[in-house]
Amino acid sequence: METLPTKVVGKRLKTPALTTPAESLWRASRLIDEMNRLHPWPRPRGFVFKARTYADYERWRRAQENPRLW
Repeated sequence: METLPTKVVGKRLKTPALTTPAESLWRASRLIDEMNRLHPWPRPRGFVFKARTYADYERWRRAQENPRLW
């Protein structure tokens, strides 16, 4: 059976060194903190919005200025 040549695009990145779970958690928390500083909207508290129909929900969703609410 004849094999086809493989197309190579770019260079493969070196695999990062394995990290401990504690270090991964620390890195993730730093990224989340940075995202929260850069994002103009405050993080909303948890809530439940009940709409009678999908049309009511869509109307409510489009009226919201904060994209984090949906």
